[in-house]
Amino acid sequence: MRDGIFGIAFQGSVAAGIGMMIFDSGRIYGTDTEGARYDGEYFYNENTKMVDAIVKITMLPNVLAVFGISNPYEWAFDVTTSLDPKTNAGQLVVKTSIGQSLHATYKFLRSLPDAA
Repeated sequence: MRDGIFGIAFQGSVAAGIGMMIFDSGRIYGTDTEGARYDGEYFYNENTKMVDAIVKITMLPNVLAVFGISNPYEWAFDVTTSLDPKTNAGQLVVKTSIGQSLHATYKFLRSLPDAA
């Protein structure tokens, strides 16, 4: 999996969203336009030849998630997905820890800069 910045778009049962994710030496972090924070990890799966990602999504209070849930407090859920490490763009099925799946797309935008 190439480290870098990826643009993402996703569709839930009631809304859609866009954001960005940074893949950096096994770590994932990012955000979306509603302010949700993404923190997780990724690793190469020798059996499937795919990159598996596990990400905690932290939602802000009173923000409606794309699958229709909103809470008056900060809350979080986990998502998992697999990406083809040989492609710069693709489609994903994202499974959530609350039992709903999302359809998403990703696109490699740029490499990470060298340390300053």
